[in-house]
Amino acid sequence: MTLGEKQRAFSKALAQLLLYAYEQGYEISMGDVWAKTGHKANSNHYIRLAADLNLFKDGVYLTDGSGHDKLHNFWDSIGGAKRIDRDMNHYSFEHEGRR
Repeated sequence: MTLGEKQRAFSKALAQLLLYAYEQGYEISMGDVWAKTGHKANSNHYIRLAADLNLFKDGVYLTDGSGHDKLHNFWDSIGGAKRIDRDMNHYSFEHEGRR
């Protein structure tokens, strides 16, 4: 799969995740979806294959990461990369040559 094809698949999966989150009673604001700097070397943010999502429940920002476990289980089921434990709000796709 080319990078462009992977980016389009990521966008579609992210849309599915957002809809799922809202169905579960969460609200989302976007963190970094694309970046030029500020992340680890070879970050998937730099190639448009990662998004950081800020999760809210009843208008309250969930700073403790609660709720992301349920969303990550769904993300895994639709082909997303396994989460990095220290980065609960990070959702990405893998691409050849990157971790």
